Amino acid sequence: MSGNFWKSSHYQQWLLDPQEIMLHRIKDLQAFNLKEDEYYKLMIFFANFIQALGENLRLRQQVIATATVYLRRFYSKYSLKCIDPFLLAPTCLFLATKVEEFGLPSQHRFATVTANLGKAHPKKLTNINIRTK
Repeated sequence: MSGNFWKSSHYQQWLLDPQEIMLHRIKDLQAFNLKEDEYYKLMIFFANFIQALGENLRLRQQVIATATVYLRRFYSKYSLKCIDPFLLAPTCLFLATKVEEFGLPSQHRFATVTANLGKAHPKKLTNINIRTK
């Protein structure tokens, strides 16, 4: 990490202007016919999905928070159509366990919990189909 915040990668790459975020988000709002508050609710839904995954795997809250940040950062620059959020959420969680140096109990258990939660959660999204083709 840089000793000077103004030269750090966080300042240079991840402090985004609201206009820049809206440029990337407008594609999703138009493609899925969403309002901005519905988009925020969708992001909250996937943050809760990561939280549920992490709790079922008994991960630390720091790992879950890191995964949520990764998901939000990805979708701040890319559309929801780019990658299925139900695939990206477990990927962010897996990456967060590696970055935070918190080992997973087993990859089989991770896959099983992800599959079980993935089957339960899409039923809650009845009015929007975000699955990519």
